[in-house]
Amino acid sequence: MQKKLLIIKKVQVILLIICMTASILSVPLNVSAETEVNFAKALQLSLYFYDANKCGEGITGGRLEWRGDCHVEDKEIPLIPMTEEFIGTNLSQDYIDKYRDIFDPDGNGTLDLSGGMHDAGDHVKFGLPGTYSASTVGWGYYEFRDAYEKVGAKDHVEDILRWFNDFYLKATFLDDDGKVIAYCYQVGEGNIDHNFWNPPELQNSTYLLDFARPAYFATPETPASDQCAGAAASLTINYLNFKEEDPEYAQKCLDTAIALYEFARENRGLGESGGFYGSSYDHDELAWAAVWLNIATGDMEYIDHIVEIDSEGFYTGYMQRIIRDTGNSWQNIWVHCWDTVWGGVFAKLAPITNTERDWYIFRWNLEYWSGIPHENPNDTTFLAQSPAGYSVVNAYGSARYNTAAQLCALVYRKYTDREDFADWAKDQMEYIMGNNPMDRSYIVGYSENCAKHPHHRAAHGSKTYSMLDPEEHRHTLWGALVGGPDLDDFHVDETPDYVYNEVAIDYNAAFVGACAGLYHYYGEELGHKPIENFPPKEEDVEEFLLEAKVEQENKERTQVTIKVYNDTCHPPRFVTGMMTRYFFNISELLDAGQTIDDMTVEVYYDENEASYDGPATLRGPVKYDNSGTYYVELDWTGRTIYGTREIQFALVSSQDSNYNSNWNPENDYSREGLGEEYIKTDKIPLYVDGERVFGNEPLKVIPSPTPTLDPNITPSPTPEETPSLEVSYKVGDAESATKDIWASIRIKNTGKKPVDLAKVKVRYWYTKDSATSQEFMCDYAHMGEELVTSKFVDLETPVENADNYLEIGFTDDAGILGPGANTGEIQFRIIKGDFEAYDSSNDYSYMPDAKEFTENPCMTAYVNSVLAYGIPPVEEETPDIVYGDLNGDNEVNSTDLTLLKRRILRKIDKFDVPDTHGDLNIDGSIDSFDLTIMKRYILRKITKLPIITD
Repeated sequence: MQKKLLIIKKVQVILLIICMTASILSVPLNVSAETEVNFAKALQLSLYFYDANKCGEGITGGRLEWRGDCHVEDKEIPLIPMTEEFIGTNLSQDYIDKYRDIFDPDGNGTLDLSGGMHDAGDHVKFGLPGTYSASTVGWGYYEFRDAYEKVGAKDHVEDILRWFNDFYLKATFLDDDGKVIAYCYQVGEGNIDHNFWNPPELQNSTYLLDFARPAYFATPETPASDQCAGAAASLTINYLNFKEEDPEYAQKCLDTAIALYEFARENRGLGESGGFYGSSYDHDELAWAAVWLNIATGDMEYIDHIVEIDSEGFYTGYMQRIIRDTGNSWQNIWVHCWDTVWGGVFAKLAPITNTERDWYIFRWNLEYWSGIPHENPNDTTFLAQSPAGYSVVNAYGSARYNTAAQLCALVYRKYTDREDFADWAKDQMEYIMGNNPMDRSYIVGYSENCAKHPHHRAAHGSKTYSMLDPEEHRHTLWGALVGGPDLDDFHVDETPDYVYNEVAIDYNAAFVGACAGLYHYYGEELGHKPIENFPPKEEDVEEFLLEAKVEQENKERTQVTIKVYNDTCHPPRFVTGMMTRYFFNISELLDAGQTIDDMTVEVYYDENEASYDGPATLRGPVKYDNSGTYYVELDWTGRTIYGTREIQFALVSSQDSNYNSNWNPENDYSREGLGEEYIKTDKIPLYVDGERVFGNEPLKVIPSPTPTLDPNITPSPTPEETPSLEVSYKVGDAESATKDIWASIRIKNTGKKPVDLAKVKVRYWYTKDSATSQEFMCDYAHMGEELVTSKFVDLETPVENADNYLEIGFTDDAGILGPGANTGEIQFRIIKGDFEAYDSSNDYSYMPDAKEFTENPCMTAYVNSVLAYGIPPVEEETPDIVYGDLNGDNEVNSTDLTLLKRRILRKIDKFDVPDTHGDLNIDGSIDSFDLTIMKRYILRKITKLPIITD
């Protein structure tokens, strides 16, 4: 957008154009076999650029998932004269006071100027390029409406046109008589806006210092007839496009257009440009509005405003700016664009007046652009073309000018049936689509070889205010027409290059209509089709994550640096409630007679405090469970974060009474896996507004309710390869007096590692006799009865003393069973559905003499379906692994794909089946490789799981 600082005045354009004085014939380009030519697709894509440039509310949840509501502060622009900091408006205090009731009917001292379109890759709402774009997109729809309908783009283009023109309606302030008292033509300040290279959702005065969005108005005190006329033209065309299906809305557009046009005629003058988009004069914008008002109303007075002459034949209408008198004519060596819309004026004026003068001006400009010989054989003035035949009027945004000439050529065909100019337009568009020496499409997202680095903040998605970071755009700016090549057919596809790779609403404006015209005359007959289910959904992004590393460590401290990420991009957004917890265990201190009071936490570096809006809050240590686990909280609540933040802290342990240092971080949950370099770790959970968004908390360890080990004896460690459990059993006291099976069990972890109780199953084997239905009752559990689960399973082949079993399990909240710990007593009953008595005497797991807790090897216990205790009455096979079946339904389908994706993104902690079901390449981990394999399996690209790689 820096380009706008160098405005080429209309009167200077002639000096910059390279004209050819020799006769030039337009040579059709030969389309490369690799070039995709699809005018329906191009039309479809071209409109999505405008979705990327919407401003205001109502964007979130729209056609582009990566765009969201932005610049909502435009709803409350202070109604004050502009300060030195560019806060407020260009209105004088006297003018504000005079019309305060109109400007501020609710009396809150602000103006609602939200909505509209960002200009380019920046976020100012500039006047002339905005109204030019709105009117030109509307013009293309007006001329080739059938193309939009057949391609399925009707609703989309109408949404874009309403978005543009609704802002112009809002920005026009009328008195009770319907007369304009002010029109806001610009919101934002270019020199301020360009200091920030970040997505628009993150660009506002709430979070950025020295960021202001002033409003510029046209009034009798500060006339801007060029701006008012541009808006009048757009609103008039909008009336024509909506008058059949929404007559009330259309009439409002027309009434406002007429009021703006009359206001412009009464208050001539040019709007403030600030060095951006400055206009040379207002005659062309006034003529552009007048010709459309004539089409809308049939009133020939509007045409008179353009072409009227005095008694001596001198032009006194708007045409006087380019033609002195009726004895002269004019040759347009430019094209329809934001600063000179004469090309569009004569394209519409010629069919109305049907004069030789107007048809000559319209036709000569197309001859000049195309190289098709002029009617006067002595006229050899043509626009320069590149070696490949691409017409270039200016290398700064060459494609926008070229496509504008194409639109005019196609309109010429509509009103004359002459085909050669339209054929030239077709060749030029095919060049833009990729049939050029660089084999590059200048339409973003159109093909694999398209320009991929447009100069656009939202699509680039930088988190560091740098055009170079990231190297590749986070999002595809679908349908954006980049600046394009120069006269040497050369182009640079780099984000910082705002000459070759600029994108803007005025760049796409005529491009949309040209695509529609080309589809109308060529594409439909050639069978061109739009893309189905467009746009494609972007890959899911891990929006929040955390990395950590160890800075230093010894017997007294662990010093860690944590980096938190707010990587939101669907859409990007600041968060103000980020918090993380670091979990550690002090059992080694407890064993030495120390307490948590011997621990301190020290913060050494806080990036948010050093560079942003204040420090994180440190809390803790906070007790987590009864096994010595604590955590510290690092809380950024109230601080605004996007991107990353680092914080470095240390856990410091004091010495015991014997001056010994007992700190040992090896048992710290959050320390696990950390090294000297940053690594992503899910053992330091991250929270936003109190909800865990990344990582996992440790499961709370359940200590044994009755210690079984002498604390004065240190047992010799015994290596164990698999989890080891012990089940103690006690027959129920009331069993002899009831018809039910009563028993109590207690499960002990006899291994060296903690065991997740959610993965533990215990089976009681017995004969159900004549029972047709059975009920399980948990009468008491030390951990809580609600944490105990059950199911009954019939044996396919009954054996002596067992034809079924009761399987007791535990919920996810049951916690961890630490080494040497037990669950405490669990009392249960098995009840027959018909309330008849069980005969337990022939039951495999029944032990009538176990009046106290006794080991019962006739009950079996399992961890992750692997036998960890007891002897089953039947020969058990290791359960078959159905690779890819992650919900236990013995099928592999899209449900499993979703579960795998959520597991990789850390949305869930585990599957309903062992993790081996999800390890599809047998590499011991569950990651994106497994996701790719499952996708290919579901799509039948592969037919067998797992895939074993070398």
